[in-house]
Amino acid sequence: MSICGLDFGTSNSTIGVAHDNQQTMVPLEQDLSGQWQTTLPSALFFGFEDDEIDFGRHAIARYTNGEPGRLLRSMKSLLGSSFMGDKTQVKNRLYSFDEIISFFISSLKAQAEAFTGPDSSPLESVVMGRPVYFNDTDKKLDQEAEDHLAHIARLAGFTHISFQFEPIAAAMDYEQQVRKEELALIIDIGGGTSDFTLIRLSPERHAKADRQSDFLGNHGIHLGGTDFDRQLSVNSVMPEFGMGMPLTDKPGLHMPGHYYFDLATWHKIHLLYDKRVLLGLKDFRATVSDKSKFDRLLALLANRKGHQLAGFVEQAKIELSGSSEAIIHLEALFKDIEGVFAPDCILTQQQLNQSLQRDIEKIFATLDEALTQAGLTHKDIDTVFTTGGSTALPMIQTCIDTALPHAKQVVGDLYTSVGTGLLMEAQLRYR
Repeated sequence: MSICGLDFGTSNSTIGVAHDNQQTMVPLEQDLSGQWQTTLPSALFFGFEDDEIDFGRHAIARYTNGEPGRLLRSMKSLLGSSFMGDKTQVKNRLYSFDEIISFFISSLKAQAEAFTGPDSSPLESVVMGRPVYFNDTDKKLDQEAEDHLAHIARLAGFTHISFQFEPIAAAMDYEQQVRKEELALIIDIGGGTSDFTLIRLSPERHAKADRQSDFLGNHGIHLGGTDFDRQLSVNSVMPEFGMGMPLTDKPGLHMPGHYYFDLATWHKIHLLYDKRVLLGLKDFRATVSDKSKFDRLLALLANRKGHQLAGFVEQAKIELSGSSEAIIHLEALFKDIEGVFAPDCILTQQQLNQSLQRDIEKIFATLDEALTQAGLTHKDIDTVFTTGGSTALPMIQTCIDTALPHAKQVVGDLYTSVGTGLLMEAQLRYR
């Protein structure tokens, strides 16, 4: 029976297999420099001209290069929401979101099987990661999300499917380097969720199949990197497209904000490309106070550049993890469009921190709740193990330092710790 651990993430995904008696994260795609990466951006592109479906970096590149088609990202964000059962139209066909996500999961499975070679058995058994909560407030939707993900895995060709909480999987990865017993706090802040696990770890406990008594607490909130992108975009980039500008015929009223919130939200951007939406927007032109910014918005949507702008914002956020400022060259969006000018948008760490303040307060309030539920205090924690791309943000690091000054801090692989732990869990469950 062939096994794997599959981490389907909001922003990036991985799959791990046992290959040549080694735990191995599968190389999934080459980056621009030609280096093979074990992460695949969770993106899918339907090409309208060749009717081909592409995934990951190649999918994003095809879309941003202007090929006609439909790009979908942050698909995991739909799980746990009221949109789970919806369908979306691609050309002349309606697809359920389960089908679309299954195309992506199938591509991971196929690449893993190709990596293990023709003499290996097809992958049948999988442990998939899941956040502590797909939905923070509705238990029914939370369970339905896991059920949907299991159905998706079956559509992709898996027979034996089980789940593990993502921060617990990260704990399993970290425990390989533990030399004595410790009480660890696992912080996993990814693209869509922020999760916390409190667990006792030791070399002796690592060999146990039943770890239930070692888990002291598990909590999470549906906030993560894509929410940070949206807040940064709304606060610092959308004003360049007219967000908040007054309407001249209606004193005290401003340009409706919902257009801009949708433009800053990956899975809603495509809704703004609808001809009816564009016609409705054009009705505002006579009354907006800054027509140049408004024309910039219309040109962005008419030329379907919204996802490219979102990609620029995401990259700027990443750059601000190690730099005091980042520049978004908005003019690059309109280089082939006459009559539209856009200045550089300079973003600073201060702007990023201000944009994220409310969300990060909620995230660390969730950490406090996790400790309270476990009957522990911050001083009880021996080690903090961090994983997930968003833990690299300076503001997150500052909050960890402030909340847990006495704990040892260990930084895991930001993108593969969860996947490695899921593979280890699969080896325990399906051996």
